[in-house]
Amino acid sequence: MSRKRLSPSIVLAALAVVAAPVIAAGQAVESAWAPAPLEIDGVAQEWAALNPIIEENSRVEYALQNDGKNLYIIMVFKSPMSKTTMDYTGMKIYFTNGAKKSKDYGILFQKKQYTADALIASLKKRGQNPSEAQIAEIRQKPTHIVYTEEVIKPKKAAVAAEETGQFDPPMFRAVEKGRASVCEFRIPLNRLSQIGGINAGPGQQILLGFDWGGMTAQILRDMMAGRSDRSVSAGDRGVSSDAGFGDAESGTEGAGGFGGAGSGVGELNRDPRYKKHSFWIEAKLAGEAK
Repeated sequence: MSRKRLSPSIVLAALAVVAAPVIAAGQAVESAWAPAPLEIDGVAQEWAALNPIIEENSRVEYALQNDGKNLYIIMVFKSPMSKTTMDYTGMKIYFTNGAKKSKDYGILFQKKQYTADALIASLKKRGQNPSEAQIAEIRQKPTHIVYTEEVIKPKKAAVAAEETGQFDPPMFRAVEKGRASVCEFRIPLNRLSQIGGINAGPGQQILLGFDWGGMTAQILRDMMAGRSDRSVSAGDRGVSSDAGFGDAESGTEGAGGFGGAGSGVGELNRDPRYKKHSFWIEAKLAGEAK
């Protein structure tokens, strides 16, 4: 298999060219110890020494690192078929330190694009009330990319203690180049002092669930409106950045658009471009380095 030479600025060599293993059922994924906090930027310099793991069904490549405060996750999508409609749905990452899979706790990570007015309205809706100077600054650009992290928890879950400043909140960044997309996630380990925490520590074993893609009502509305199949809704559209990860998987998308108005929902759900992806792994957090 031919391999293109990566430029010096693309340092994720291991994820780009190493033959990645597939984890067998019941085998735990080992998290590597992170000697320093990772920068969540989608460029992924800190992952170059690790071999990726391939999820068998979606073919997404991923790896884990942790320190004493956070779990870090990288997910690399090398074709539109593995990413499917994540721009619409976002990525849900569930976690539990119990023996059974549970969707009680998790984070919904999403990348959105807002018009200036939509961003101002969103800020006000969340109670942030931007000043007149901030509103004027926002309106200097017609659109803005916003990364959001929404905590998933039971309605009656205990409220986390006020943040002490010692922990970082959940965070997500994504970079796209060509057909490849690199996503980095940060999830706090401590739930008592940090909203959205896993409730686990170094050396422990946890379960992680990943859920993204699939047909949505918004996709159907966009199709009826004649929007492109590779975009999300006009008010909430993910945007690519021409920087970061290297070569994408070769191949072509299916001919034509996302089906005409006469396509049935059942038929569209069977189309691989609308496939919903979901998988769980056992993860062994790295113990604290001595």
